[in-house]
Amino acid sequence: MLLGYILANLLGFFFALALLTLPQSPRVTKEESRQKTSKGRLRYVLTHGCSCFYDSAILLSFSTQVASIVMLSRLDFGVSASGMGDGTAKITWAVSLLTLFPLLYVAYLPHLLPSLEELGQVPNEEQAKQRLRFGLFSLCWLLSMYPFYSKMVGYFGPSLIGNGPDRVVSDDDWNVIQGMCTANVRSISSPETVVMQLFGVAGSLFVCFCALLKIIWLGLQRQHGNSRLVQWIRAHHVSLGPRTSVAFVVVLPILAISQIWTILRLRRFQVDVSHSTGNRDSDDQWTFGQIVAITVFVPVLVEFGFRWVAWKHEIKCF
Repeated sequence: MLLGYILANLLGFFFALALLTLPQSPRVTKEESRQKTSKGRLRYVLTHGCSCFYDSAILLSFSTQVASIVMLSRLDFGVSASGMGDGTAKITWAVSLLTLFPLLYVAYLPHLLPSLEELGQVPNEEQAKQRLRFGLFSLCWLLSMYPFYSKMVGYFGPSLIGNGPDRVVSDDDWNVIQGMCTANVRSISSPETVVMQLFGVAGSLFVCFCALLKIIWLGLQRQHGNSRLVQWIRAHHVSLGPRTSVAFVVVLPILAISQIWTILRLRRFQVDVSHSTGNRDSDDQWTFGQIVAITVFVPVLVEFGFRWVAWKHEIKCF
């Protein structure tokens, strides 16, 4: 069930690291074309592959956010809790966040994609194209606000377990239930719970900070493009650009690994509880959605092959 989300984050990290390592040129120069340099060909293939990957990652993230909203809202508003235990809700929170990380690479590092001039489009439309890409990311981010809200309520909201008048289950009854279900199971310890909560909240806040920062910046550029403040930010952004790129390549994998570990640990606990109670866990079976989550990235491989073969044709066009 996790393979598609891991693949999305691995591909995002791979494209970002590879394209940041190669010389950053908006398009292959004529000299590189005549020499048919391996770096020029590799960058040509990677930039077009990254563009195709972003489209696939947007589709995966959008569908995941919609599915998360439907599942969590049914649980939060008491419509139905069928198949949505505490562990499944936490996995849903982690998956919703995990699908946003690959989008941040392209949304904030637009030079990873081929320029519109290279694609044969009007160069002065490049800013509009970049805003469209960021708009798609913003749509997925806005949809993720409900899973984030559900997560914060689940972590820090009032509990239904306790001895108070508004509690549903008493502490004694809950201890009996836990003892029956987790007698021979390694439970999730308090430090593990703290780590899950810490990285879950930190990852969501990081995404929110990046999205809001970019929205404010786009607003300043649109309304006050010639102001001293915008000119000062542009000047300092140029000097801080490489550091920002490195920060994304370092921070995002750490946050992604934390969410992957959270999902794997919760799934391990769920499987152990199922076996301890004599039940059979069916969530690890391959279903329609899990197959789609992987095959959605097949066009990236097709784009790789096509651009690798099309390189010689592009050379002749110079």
